Amino acid sequence: MRKKMGLVEDDDRVRRRFAHAIGRSHEFELWFETGSMLSALEWMSQCPPDAWPSLWLVDLGLPDGSGLSVIRHALALHPQTQVMVVSMFGDESKVLDCIDAGAMGYILKGQGDEDILLHIEDLLHGGSPMSPIIARQVLSRFRMAREVQRPGRKPSGSDDALADPYLTARELDVLDWIARGYSYEEVAANLQVALNTIRHHVRGIYAKLGVHTKVDAINEARRRRWLDAS
Repeated sequence: MRKKMGLVEDDDRVRRRFAHAIGRSHEFELWFETGSMLSALEWMSQCPPDAWPSLWLVDLGLPDGSGLSVIRHALALHPQTQVMVVSMFGDESKVLDCIDAGAMGYILKGQGDEDILLHIEDLLHGGSPMSPIIARQVLSRFRMAREVQRPGRKPSGSDDALADPYLTARELDVLDWIARGYSYEEVAANLQVALNTIRHHVRGIYAKLGVHTKVDAINEARRRRWLDAS
C-alpha cells in the first residue's frame, strides 16, 4: 500500500509540480494538498487517525501564516509523522526553528522532481535529507555549541569560575541578534517566538555569563569569540 502524503505549498506552479511527481510514484500517494496555513490546520484537526499522512511537505512562507505552525500542529497531533520543509528560506534562524519544531528534513526549492522523490524516500527510510548549504549551517551551529560546552572550567570559587558557561544554540542565536542591534521585540518577530521567550533566554544568558546588561553579555561573548567582534 502506498504511503499517504500531505503537501502545504502556496505557489500553485510548485504545488502542481510536486503533486505530479508524487503521482508518478508507486510508493507515495498525495492525500491532501493546500496553499493555506489555516486550511492545513483545519484539515489536520478533523482528519481521522487512519487517514493521517506518513509525511508532510511544508513550505514556510504561506500567505496566511507560517509553515512553522503547520509543523508544530502536525507533530502535536501525530508525533510519529515525518515533516520535510521545502522552502526558499535558507537563513539559519528559520532552519533552527524548523528543527526545534520537529522537522526531519530541510530542502531548498530548486530541486528537480526526481530529487524530491529521492529525498522523500530517504526521509521515510530513516534519513534526514538537507540541502548542502543547510547541512553546513546545522553543522556549524553544532560545532559552536560544542565549543561553548568544552571542558576545562576552573574550580568553583575562582575569579573565572564561569570561564566556560553552557549556552544553548538558541541562546547563542538570541545573543547574536541582540549584538546586531535588534530589540527584543524584533528578535522575537524574526525568530517567530513570544517576546517573553526572548526575555527568558536573555535572563538565562545573563545568569550563565555572570553579567547584568546586554552590553556586558555581548562583550563577554565576543571576548570568548562566540560572536563576531565587528
